[in-house]
Amino acid sequence: MKLSSSYVLVNREMSMDILAGGLFDQPRRAPRLAPTHPCRRKGPTAGERSAPVRPPLEALQSAPACLFARITFGAYHHQRTQTVTPPAPLDSEECLRLIQSQLTLRTTNALARAIIDMIASGELPAQSQLPTVRDLAAQLGMSRSAVAQAWKTLSLRYVIETRRRGGTFVLGPPQPPRARRFDSMVRTSSTMPIDLGNLRSDDLTPPDLAPALEYALGSRTLHNTFADPITPELAASVRPYWPSETNHFLATHGLVDALELALTSVARPGDRVIIESPSQARVLDILESIGATAVPVQYRPDGPDLDQLRVALISKPVAMIYQPNGSAPSGRTVDDNWIEAAAALLRDESFPIFELSLTPLMRSRQRSLANHLPSRVVHMQSYNFFFGADLRVAVVGGGPEYIEMMWMRLTYSSRWVSRILQLALAFQLTDARAKHHTSEFVIECRRRHAAFSQALASHGFDLEKTDGPHIWLPVPDEHSVCTRLSRHGIVVHPGSFFEAQPAQQQHVHVNGAALGHGMDTTARSIAEACQIPAKVGEISSVSIHR
Repeated sequence: MKLSSSYVLVNREMSMDILAGGLFDQPRRAPRLAPTHPCRRKGPTAGERSAPVRPPLEALQSAPACLFARITFGAYHHQRTQTVTPPAPLDSEECLRLIQSQLTLRTTNALARAIIDMIASGELPAQSQLPTVRDLAAQLGMSRSAVAQAWKTLSLRYVIETRRRGGTFVLGPPQPPRARRFDSMVRTSSTMPIDLGNLRSDDLTPPDLAPALEYALGSRTLHNTFADPITPELAASVRPYWPSETNHFLATHGLVDALELALTSVARPGDRVIIESPSQARVLDILESIGATAVPVQYRPDGPDLDQLRVALISKPVAMIYQPNGSAPSGRTVDDNWIEAAAALLRDESFPIFELSLTPLMRSRQRSLANHLPSRVVHMQSYNFFFGADLRVAVVGGGPEYIEMMWMRLTYSSRWVSRILQLALAFQLTDARAKHHTSEFVIECRRRHAAFSQALASHGFDLEKTDGPHIWLPVPDEHSVCTRLSRHGIVVHPGSFFEAQPAQQQHVHVNGAALGHGMDTTARSIAEACQIPAKVGEISSVSIHR
């Protein structure tokens, strides 16, 4: 069949429509041309506007300001209407031969990356059955544990799945990263009247940001095309809150943005990263999106367990993440003895240590490993809990190598933080009236946390003292407790959102500063959801991290 073709003259503004395929979904119309353009026709009728435009070839060749696209309409129509048959899945023997031919380096990471590349390119179609760990290890000359770790990495990225007694199969190309824990937390909280799960301060008196914005808008540094990692004003304003001396700072769009920048700079699929357990849910989401493997270390009352940390070092991690001050969700803080012992244990390692501080202004002193390991520690502080979600700016400071690495990634995507936001935050941290409001805010948060903890204690919970605002509540069954509380319009988040591995003791996370009143009623509802007897003397020992 002879395919008909037609020339369409398109100006530069429409070129992206062609590339995106949008042009073909619209009625054909005459192009918009300058009055003096040689291809312009005068006075098209209504019927002519929908007809194909066929300017003479010599006119097309003399129009340098235009993009010409030759569109084969018959072939395009055939492509749009034909049914695409997916490639047939491969059996385990075919997959084994393909993997052998593609793999050049026999390591866990190389195997995982090679299979991801083959799935993404279509060489390993969906529903292909992969060889067993034993067979693949024998053919590649790798250990079974190395192949099993690669399979685990691929499973975490949802590109393969192992079916019980059925083998391991390809699911399809990697999907865009999705913060599934965070999505679930937002979805369950959005329609509930009492949100105790998220660290929010909505009903506390918000700061008046008008003076801060007026100060920022009066700066002479605005409208400069080229940015610096941080404004001098913001760098100076955070120094009094910083746990160590450093001249290397970076402003980011919140703590999650800072951590994502840091981790994507050093971690790749299959890499291992030490984290505290429990940890922030967003930490687990980011590691999952990268394809890195979390190596959890239990957070004890004085800090992450040093014996477990010593064992975790054997796995050759590429980074460590922990919260030294007011860890979310447990609320715990490391002590000075832990800092000394951990610094000695980590001194001979080479990987970076990322410290997160979600509520730094709640504490008069910030503990950190940076004073012992200044070139490897990157300390991150977030402030939007105190100044509102729209002033979402975090500051990162520490090892110059990693600060520079993060800055390069920021400038590559041109997502550096607006000077207006940086200057507004600097004002909030230094202005006398703004500092007084922040001080009153912190006092109210502590009052609420103490009152709520007391209410919970009166209903049978044995409390461990922390500075708040987090409460890490052991429960008999997190799913049942969350379900029962949701019937009363109360949201708490299950502990599994904050843990990389199933825990023997289940928990829920509670924001101790969320309630300004009705604390006793809410505490009673939580006790009833846990099925705790009303009399304190009759209950078993249950601890809650206050």
